[in-house]
Amino acid sequence: MSNKNRITIAQAQYRDSHVSAHQDNPLILAIPKRLDGKHFRAKLTNIVVAADHTQMSDDERLAELPMLRQTRVINVQHFELYNELYDLLSQGYVDRNPTRTDVIAWGYDVADSNISREQIERPSISQTTADAIFLTGMSGTGKSTLVSRILSQCFPQVIEHKNDFDDVQVVYLSVDMPHNANRSALISSIIRELDRVLSASKFGQCDYSSSIKNSTGKYINIDRMVDILRTILLRHHVGILVIDEFQNLQVSSQRYRDEMLQLFDELSNTLSIPNVKIGTPDTIQIFDKKGRHKRRVGATFELSRINNDRDWTAMMNAIIGYQPINKPMVLSDKISDLLMALTAGVPSILMSLWEACLAEAIRSGSESITESLIKKTFNKRFPLLKIVTRNINQGKSGRHSDLLTVQQYLDAGNEDFGIKFLNKLVQKSMTPEAAQQVSADVDVLITEHSFNDEQLSKLQKIKEHLHKNVESIRLPKTLEHGE
Repeated sequence: MSNKNRITIAQAQYRDSHVSAHQDNPLILAIPKRLDGKHFRAKLTNIVVAADHTQMSDDERLAELPMLRQTRVINVQHFELYNELYDLLSQGYVDRNPTRTDVIAWGYDVADSNISREQIERPSISQTTADAIFLTGMSGTGKSTLVSRILSQCFPQVIEHKNDFDDVQVVYLSVDMPHNANRSALISSIIRELDRVLSASKFGQCDYSSSIKNSTGKYINIDRMVDILRTILLRHHVGILVIDEFQNLQVSSQRYRDEMLQLFDELSNTLSIPNVKIGTPDTIQIFDKKGRHKRRVGATFELSRINNDRDWTAMMNAIIGYQPINKPMVLSDKISDLLMALTAGVPSILMSLWEACLAEAIRSGSESITESLIKKTFNKRFPLLKIVTRNINQGKSGRHSDLLTVQQYLDAGNEDFGIKFLNKLVQKSMTPEAAQQVSADVDVLITEHSFNDEQLSKLQKIKEHLHKNVESIRLPKTLEHGE
């Protein structure tokens, strides 16, 4: 999720509420009224229509194709997530009513470095700590984009209050989990984003980032960094923290993983600030099953692929309507079924495949999309995903579906991290048949993708590991090797 989205600022308009815990709380009453399903769909749906291409050159048409990625087809699951986020935001503000004297005193205590964290008791009327959401789903289902769109389209990022309470309220902050899962790096990202947001508001230019580094430019003591983070999050009434790419914790050290989870525990328990963690399904395994961190994973919300006729038809109509070519295809059941078989209803794969097919139709001069072109383009564009999408369609589970995550990192230009995830995947238990299939896909990947020598060396080691697994097919079926 990009943290460079446009900052939206609203002047506080207070609504009425009959909820006793919300009354006289400007942080809650300034949040926009909850949307119903009809207005939510209208606000977030975006069907991209191809511009008149008759006067465009081939290069100009190719340059227009990425516009397709802005297509948004909204379904019931998206509306359910919006409601979850709305409730999360409201509940997080219940215990932080800035007009209450005990909340004001609490804020001073948090900012006082002479008072230990253990001595600070959070004022509470809600009986619970802040909630959290763990948003998951296979790579490519649009988790990050959806959260970003809901927040940016349905809430202002900043609310400027007035009269007796004239603070700046930051409704949400969104950052990515650092690749090394280091707490200092994450705290720095959050504070830099807060600086950016506040500087666009009436609060004006600020530089909290400089307070977490010493004169040599290195980070200060981590405990002091956490204290500063807690103070400024509370001071500026941050409503929700969104942490994307949470699966990066999977390839971090156990120490960094535990320290990061402890940080989220602390922010949630002591500040009543909810968080939204976005990650792939396997990410949930990093939360220990005995409960120490599992309660802090929050409510799990799984965003599924497109798997019903109504939503698939809506998506098909959206992409078929975007064909800046001279011989546009007419949608048929055969083409629809082929696209479902190849993409398994994963939105990002479908969008990327359609864009690639359009590009091929333009470059080749055929000006049309055929079954043959779709199959050829899929094999070239997604060398790792043939077995993945087939198994998804057949309802088969398997860790090799994590290849979606690998493909996602490669598409983003992060080859090193994609290879790191691929290596992690092949180290896990995998049947010889699956290893053989993955090895063949890696061969295609090497052919179709540009890697440097160091990356190629790592991929070769991955192939060697896969080949060892494949060789077990030929071993005699003894008690050790058999079922």
